Amino acid sequence: MEVLKNTFKKNPALQARFEAQTQNMRQAINQRKAQLQQLRTEATTIYIPIVFHIVLTNPSVVTDAQIQNQVEQMNKDFAGLNADSTLIPAAFKPLFAKTNIQFRMAQRTPNNEPATGIERTTTTHASFNINDNSVKYASLGGADAWDNKRFFNVWITDLSNGYLGYATFPGSGPDAEDGVVIKYTSLPGGSAPYNKGRTLVHETGHFFYLYHIWGDENGCSGTDFIDDTPNQGTFTSGCPSGAVRTDACTATAPGIMYQNFMDYTDDACMVMYTLDQQERMETSLSLYRASLMTSNGADPVLAFNLDAAAKSINTPLQRICNPSFTPVITLRNRGAQTLTAVTITASIDNGAVTSTTQWTGSLASLAETAVTLNALTVPAEGTHVLNILVSSPNGSTDENTANDAITLIFQYYLPIAPPIAQSFENATFPPVGWDVVNPDLNITWERTLGAAKTGSAAVVMRNFDYQTTGQKDYIRLPVMNITSADSAFMTFQVAAAVASNPTGTGTAFDTLEVLISKDCGATYTSLYKKWGSSLITRSTATTEFFDPTSGEWRKDSVNLTPYINGGPVLLAFANTNENENNIYLDDINVYSLTVNANLKTKGFMITPNPTTGKIAVQFYPNPPLVKGINIFSSNGKLVASKQVNGAGSSSYTFDLSLFSSGVYVVQVILGDKVITQKVIKR
Repeated sequence: MEVLKNTFKKNPALQARFEAQTQNMRQAINQRKAQLQQLRTEATTIYIPIVFHIVLTNPSVVTDAQIQNQVEQMNKDFAGLNADSTLIPAAFKPLFAKTNIQFRMAQRTPNNEPATGIERTTTTHASFNINDNSVKYASLGGADAWDNKRFFNVWITDLSNGYLGYATFPGSGPDAEDGVVIKYTSLPGGSAPYNKGRTLVHETGHFFYLYHIWGDENGCSGTDFIDDTPNQGTFTSGCPSGAVRTDACTATAPGIMYQNFMDYTDDACMVMYTLDQQERMETSLSLYRASLMTSNGADPVLAFNLDAAAKSINTPLQRICNPSFTPVITLRNRGAQTLTAVTITASIDNGAVTSTTQWTGSLASLAETAVTLNALTVPAEGTHVLNILVSSPNGSTDENTANDAITLIFQYYLPIAPPIAQSFENATFPPVGWDVVNPDLNITWERTLGAAKTGSAAVVMRNFDYQTTGQKDYIRLPVMNITSADSAFMTFQVAAAVASNPTGTGTAFDTLEVLISKDCGATYTSLYKKWGSSLITRSTATTEFFDPTSGEWRKDSVNLTPYINGGPVLLAFANTNENENNIYLDDINVYSLTVNANLKTKGFMITPNPTTGKIAVQFYPNPPLVKGINIFSSNGKLVASKQVNGAGSSSYTFDLSLFSSGVYVVQVILGDKVITQKVIKR
């Protein structure tokens, strides 16, 4: 419940949807009961594929036998076959449920390769906090979930602050975080008194929409939405003695049901679900997790003798910066026989350009290797499709052609020179030559209408709705060459807000960076990085979806001068999400400046000369020791003066339009000398 409340704090819209869903459950349960009574049928057993992600500094401390014992305990408890059900008092025995839910170890991966249902990951995290979902992301030191539509994901790790586990209710968060996390010592054979596997049984109840039996409030007004569990004031600790235990909410026998799996008693004393809890779990399964009921995740993989697979395209990524490139793929042996030869064909745009690579080697069953293919050249600028096909394993016929082909959409454009100006007014997004990198295929940069600094459109990163934390998404500009310039800059308008206190300590805020790459996005250098109070344009915390007003924008700039004449560069905005609030960008401009050739040669110049009014006193480079500038008439009268305090500028403007025609003398006072030059006023 603490995890759920923390999620809702940052996403009130999700809370509203979840509460409406909870209210709909009662009607669905009643309909289900009526249908079962009318049909007078016994439901068939439902088998749920389960995968265990063991994430520990030493994952081998959890044995396969412990995992197997855990699954066996879950199946006994859900089926009502647990031997310790004899502890159920006589008054509660008619309520004892034998659910139709059972669990089987996954026998295939999401990619349909053979698996044991156990995945071990070595992490550097000594423990994980329940409000930090890093354990569920490989990029953050954890393990990625398997497809939650096909597998029940359970993470086994070490939790901090004394917690035993936590779970996600249906519809309470992103798919990548759906499942249960338990402390490794709660497995069978772990640390007493929580060493019989009942922590996972309890948390799985939450996964199927059960609340705590006391209704999560200290008092009699709370509800667990279950009719056949006695009203209970608070949780039960330890292992009470005696069959009857009462409290202020249920003061008479048979008392509260401390034997229920959804209480907080020790493992040895929680022994039952009720019939109404069974109905709620099975109803929520059919409504919100129905795909688990038909998943093939626990079915063994059909083995082939010869099965070469194109697993992935590693190079290029989604953009190339040179017309010729060398593809690199991962070749996987999905068959039982060792692969020694494979034909790999690569083509662009379905055959416009084609190359064939003959791979030879020795690749054992279920092993994989990177294969560098023959070079290809794109026929023109634009967006292209790379097609890879593997065939003829060991010179014979591939017995499974379903995994032979793989494709990649990528783009190639010649480098362009500044200026680049983009306000996203055109409906095409990303604009031509731009792209968006979205590694987790979740929420990412998108064009939005109505919230803009100028015009009607901007781009937004909806961190408010993006619950998958720690993810980085990029919006990248066209590749460019900055040449024949003396300085270069990028300016942009930004609007941002946070949901947490912007001055609070210990908060992980959304971060906006400007990055530059000299190797087509393989590596980046950060030029600009802001978060929290340094980034936001609304000063107070905003727990609702941030939609900036016209006054909630700020113009920021980045100096690109060091990258002039350095070859092609790629600029990118990168957002790292921490589920705070939205970040908007508009009016992105890249431009270069070239200094007048005479000014570069002389270092000092006055323009225009002659003049009819305004003049600019210019310096190159910017002199640090200018103390003042005076202008005298031909008879020595001081007509204009400007004192310079602190850092100087490269240009100072004077207006001579009110003075009579003639010759004037401009005097520049430097730290160690005086410069004078005549100006003619017409």
